[in-house]
Amino acid sequence: MPSRTVHISEKGMRLERFMRIHFSDVPFGMIGGLIKRGKLTVDGGQASGDQPLEPGQVVAIAHRDKPGVPGPSASRAQATQRALPQAERDFLTSITLYEDDDIIAFDKPSGLAVHPGSKVTRDLDSLLIRYVPHGAERPVLAHRLDKDTSGVIIAAKRKDVAQALGKAFAGHDVEKEYRAIVAGVPDVTAGGDIIDIAIAKQETPKGGRMMAVDPASAGAQAARTRMSIVAAYGDRAHVALSPETGRQHQLRVHMQLIGHPILGDVLYGDAATAPRLMLHAYRLRFRHPSRGWMDVEAPLPEGF
Repeated sequence: MPSRTVHISEKGMRLERFMRIHFSDVPFGMIGGLIKRGKLTVDGGQASGDQPLEPGQVVAIAHRDKPGVPGPSASRAQATQRALPQAERDFLTSITLYEDDDIIAFDKPSGLAVHPGSKVTRDLDSLLIRYVPHGAERPVLAHRLDKDTSGVIIAAKRKDVAQALGKAFAGHDVEKEYRAIVAGVPDVTAGGDIIDIAIAKQETPKGGRMMAVDPASAGAQAARTRMSIVAAYGDRAHVALSPETGRQHQLRVHMQLIGHPILGDVLYGDAATAPRLMLHAYRLRFRHPSRGWMDVEAPLPEGF
């Protein structure tokens, strides 16, 4: 019975999307049939395609060698056909910041999705699936970045490393520094400032958005961001942002809530103010599984 364990970076991912990543040899149209027949389970129980997953859950498929479901031989043949083209290998090499026997650190460009999605034609995780020979342990992303955010993202080369890094990110035992270009110049003290505004996802006419909420309300998530000014340019500023919590879109919504939205933000600002979302994961400080604490930095992109 093939199975995969949900990684910390995949928290909240829908089952259908998880299947596209980890069971890519199963045709998308077949997933519903597997669910109806009870052949696709989550922690041994009934599954649904749109259910959000939690870290540590086990997704499993039973009897994949039955007629109509690709078995190991078909999977190997498809994997050979899906071998990563040299151009894509060169691309991954070009964005690699650091690599050793345990991890790979990439400088993800803005516009490259991290995981597959309904409107995604190219994503980093799918490239990593095909990065190693079929059957080899493939790199697993230890955390996420929004599609339009650029900068440092870490992949673990082995399951034990992925688990260790996953726990570090989940436990906030990682220092993160982002850089952003924002509208106006925030009024902060010389030593920096803390944005402490609880947020929660709310449905709007334009879809789900993270919004400020009463900290005592149901579903409220505490969110804290440390901010300092790097430079000011009249009607805009270059700021350093360090999230002390890890909420969805936290930096983007926090800057919007204090009246200084990140330039180019299609969700929480004005997309016309910049050619891209001006948010960059500049630095990560984390405990390497065999080398102790280390820092990885991604150079500021053009425009910063």
